[in-house]
Amino acid sequence: MNATLSLVDLKLRCHLGVPDAERRKPQKILCTAVFPAPSLAKASAGDDLGKTVDYHALSRVLEKEARRTPRKLIERLARDLARATCQAFRLPWIELELKKFILPNTRWVSLRARFTAKELR
Repeated sequence: MNATLSLVDLKLRCHLGVPDAERRKPQKILCTAVFPAPSLAKASAGDDLGKTVDYHALSRVLEKEARRTPRKLIERLARDLARATCQAFRLPWIELELKKFILPNTRWVSLRARFTAKELR
C-alpha cells in the first residue's frame, strides 16, 4: 500500500525576495510538504516511530533550512528545502507548496513542485 504523510501550512520565517528591501526583514512563508510514509504496514503494526518519518523532526529541518540564508527566489527556497529534507530523512521524493504573502490584492503567490532525491544530488 502506498501512503503519504503531509504537513500543511507549516509557518516558516525567512529572508526572501528579489529587491534588497524585501529581504531585509524575515517574512512568513507557509509550507505544505507531502512525502512518502516508508512502511504503513510496519509502522501501524508495531506502533513504531522508527518505521516511519518523524514529521516533527522533519518540520524542524524545514524551519532551520528556511532560516539558513537569504534567497531571492521562491524556487531556490523550495529546492533547498527539498534537498535538506530528502537528505535528512532519505526520502525518495517530496512535494512542496510554498505560499508567499507579498502582492497586494492577492491572498498569496505560491509555488508547487515535486522533487526527487536523485535530481537533488
